[in-house]
Amino acid sequence: MDEMTRSEAARSRLTVERLLELGDLPIDDDASLLERARSVVREGLVRRLWLLLLDGGGLLVPRLTLIDDTPITPEAEAPAALSRILGGIADAGCSVAVVLERPGPPWASPDDWAWHDALRRAGAAHEGTLRAVLLAHSGGVDLLGDRTADG
Repeated sequence: MDEMTRSEAARSRLTVERLLELGDLPIDDDASLLERARSVVREGLVRRLWLLLLDGGGLLVPRLTLIDDTPITPEAEAPAALSRILGGIADAGCSVAVVLERPGPPWASPDDWAWHDALRRAGAAHEGTLRAVLLAHSGGVDLLGDRTADG
């Protein structure tokens, strides 16, 4: 088994039971959110978005939503499409942490920032729904925080 296949196999062992266990602990700060995201995603292997849904009490909903084959840079209509998704999440009384998964180095590229910005623009219409944007890269998962004036 090559390295990517082993990693995919390990990820596939993320069972409903494990998701339920993870869902028993509230996500009440960035550290617990990052820990939970790392338990679910582990590392960036392919280009996709993970939607980690949180209920009103901050518990992980045992349902993973993946958006596969995301383009390297979000297309012009991405914020509107993402806003519709976030609107449905808000209507359900949930919030979401979005993990941008892609292979590569741990630092955010301009394309990663473009996804971050598209998600933030989409989330602006649904205050409190977008909890965080995270980046899954070849070395793990990190928060993709807001850029400063320097970034």
